[in-house]
Parts: sequence; structure tokens; C-alpha cells
Amino acid sequence: MRRNGNSDRLSPIRVYEWMPVEALNTLLKQLEKEKRSLENQVKYSALRLEQESKDYHKTSRERCTYLAERSQVSGSYQVSKRQQMDQLPRMKENLVKTGRCNSVNQKTMNAMRGPVKKISRSNHLPKLNL
Repeated sequence: MRRNGNSDRLSPIRVYEWMPVEALNTLLKQLEKEKRSLENQVKYSALRLEQESKDYHKTSRERCTYLAERSQVSGSYQVSKRQQMDQLPRMKENLVKTGRCNSVNQKTMNAMRGPVKKISRSNHLPKLNL
């Protein structure tokens, strides 16, 4: 036969009614010690969570700063590279005008002077006396 719900819930408490007072005091001390230990664990975990949260936010700010700097440097690099690429045709044009650079057509044939002669530079070097 089954008892009603209230008596079933109170059955663990009835066990303690039959225990001696000394045993109950010992059990109470153990439970209080365990309670303090658990409270300390909760405090430690809360402090650790707070510290890790601060570290996370600091690292996140540093990351954002790094990405902003990287983006700025990358943008400056792209602008600089674009400017250099824009200047290349003008630089080549200037070199050709000043005669420092021979174009492909000038190497094979100069319209006004005729075919280009290949001159070996070795006969322009001074002879060494050994």
C-alpha cells in the first residue's frame, strides 16, 4: 500500500529523527564544511570569470587596433603601389628620350642609322700586365 505524497517526501527527514544528537552534530559540521568549500569555489570561479572577461575585452580592443592599423598600412601600400604603377610608363618614356634605355625596335634597327651593330665590350678593357 502506498502512502500519500507528503509522507514520502518527509521520509529522509524521519531517518534523522532516530539518530543520536552527537551524530547529527557531526553531520551538521560536515555539511557546513562542505557548504563553505562550495561557497569558496563559487567565489573563485566568479573572480576567475571576471578576470578572463577583462582579458578578453583587452585582447579584443588590441585586435581591433591591430586590424585598423593593418588596414591603414595596407591602404597606404595600395596607394603607393598604384602611384608607382602610374609612374612606370612616364619613367620608361623619359629613359628612352634620354637614350638610357633602348626599346626593342631600336635594338633591331634604327630607322635613321640602319641596323644596330653589336659591339663587344671586351676590346675596350685595358690589357693586364702579369
